[in-house]
Amino acid sequence: MHIEFDGPVSTANSSTIRQVIEALLTRIQARDEDLDLTGLSRILVTDDLAAAERRFGVTPSDASHLSRLVPDEGGLALLFDGNKLWQTLSGDGGEIARLIHHLHKECWRLHDSQVPPSGDADTPLGRALAPIVAAMWQEYRINRRAAWSVPADSDLLLNHLAALVRALPEGMQEEITLYFADQDLDGLFAKSMGRIAHLMQAMAHVQGYLDGLEQPLKAISAEMDEFITNSFLFPLWLTTSQHLVAGHAIEAGELADAPLRRDIQAAFATFGLQLREEDGDVWVDVLTPSKPEVLH
Repeated sequence: MHIEFDGPVSTANSSTIRQVIEALLTRIQARDEDLDLTGLSRILVTDDLAAAERRFGVTPSDASHLSRLVPDEGGLALLFDGNKLWQTLSGDGGEIARLIHHLHKECWRLHDSQVPPSGDADTPLGRALAPIVAAMWQEYRINRRAAWSVPADSDLLLNHLAALVRALPEGMQEEITLYFADQDLDGLFAKSMGRIAHLMQAMAHVQGYLDGLEQPLKAISAEMDEFITNSFLFPLWLTTSQHLVAGHAIEAGELADAPLRRDIQAAFATFGLQLREEDGDVWVDVLTPSKPEVLH
């Protein structure tokens, strides 16, 4: 494995960092025998992650990120923030556990990048929902396969999902109210799509961990299980979890994707929005006494 170092902090601690990364990768690959890392061109540990990202031709990511996969010589390079990495290695056992899990997930993200896409949906609605479906599969599959390294103190994003569930009804109603005020159908579609996408990805994220751990939600958090059971999310939670499990068991493609598209449509319908196709366009019906309009 080719590991490079750039900057005084990263270079000064290169020997220890190299040993840790190599040991962790060896452990991960020994456990996950089907993990394919042949697409990893190099690992770069740098004191200035943003500058490194720009050198690789990508826009710098959030400053809080520990690492990032970027295109490099026909493959992918894994860039690490050397300051954050060394700080983590100097921390307690909990910090080390989180680093192991982080690297584990990056490995599976790299693996998935080498798998050819299953093919684009061939309908207007299918194409509109394809990014959400793809993101759900990525969240689910990576977390399911990386569940064995999840730290014991991880909340599996349950608190984040709970916050989304609490905020979404009011947020969606706000978008619909604004639509009636200005008749901006494109704005309604884009904003509601963003909110629904966030919810569906969070559900797939949590369900991936649950299925990887082979535990029902109730066993992880009885409080969260009760919260979901008594929320608008419950019917959607049941069907989406079943579709993720079933789709994961078969070859990626239309048979796996179609049920998730129906789940996304059901999420829209929960808030009074109906997506449908007509004359080659995606239409949004607001399920109140108003005229349906076409989305171009």
